[in-house]
Amino acid sequence: MKKFFKFTILSILFLFTAPFGYSSKLIYKTTKSSLLYDIFAQFFALVPGIIGTFVRASFYKQTLKKSYLDLDIGFCSFFSKIETEVGRGVLITGHTQIGFAHIGDYAVIANYVSILSGRYQHNFTDPTKKITDEINDIYNCISIGAHSFIGDNSTVMASIGDHTIVGAASNVIKPLPPYTVAVGNPAKIVKHRIRNQQSPLYKKKRTVQNSDINSNI
Repeated sequence: MKKFFKFTILSILFLFTAPFGYSSKLIYKTTKSSLLYDIFAQFFALVPGIIGTFVRASFYKQTLKKSYLDLDIGFCSFFSKIETEVGRGVLITGHTQIGFAHIGDYAVIANYVSILSGRYQHNFTDPTKKITDEINDIYNCISIGAHSFIGDNSTVMASIGDHTIVGAASNVIKPLPPYTVAVGNPAKIVKHRIRNQQSPLYKKKRTVQNSDINSNI
């Protein structure tokens, strides 16, 4: 009964957002302008509660390069770039802004996180110009690995591997490999998460190490 109720509400809200979502996508495809998308993305970010979650999931399913209806994105959170791709089962809590990104399946992004479109998104090269006149933005896609976690108040400017944990209030400026834990400003690796010796990744690592030993004999 609960699943049926959820499906019914989600279906209604999907139809409600369809004119806004598909018109935004169409205008972007024909003119490369994301102005309409930006307006609706920011507007729908302000819808509270579970209704807001369903509205945002529907809108991003209709507009982003890839997204799914099981996206759980909280109040005041939004994607600023329509080219973003989002995997299945992604959870994004409140007050988070995400730029040009590829987010893997079941990643979790906490409150007040900022994911920029690369480390050099704002590229200021001419000190003789006013900052507001010098628009040389460079957008690079940031990859957030599957099953990764990014803690509260973190800023991410580089890619994060699968199953990687980023502690709260961290500043990621260099790529983080899979199965690591990183914290701090700038974020540094403090732990490797490979503990299970039956893990395929662990076995692969041991095979590589053994081959290196044999090659040195």
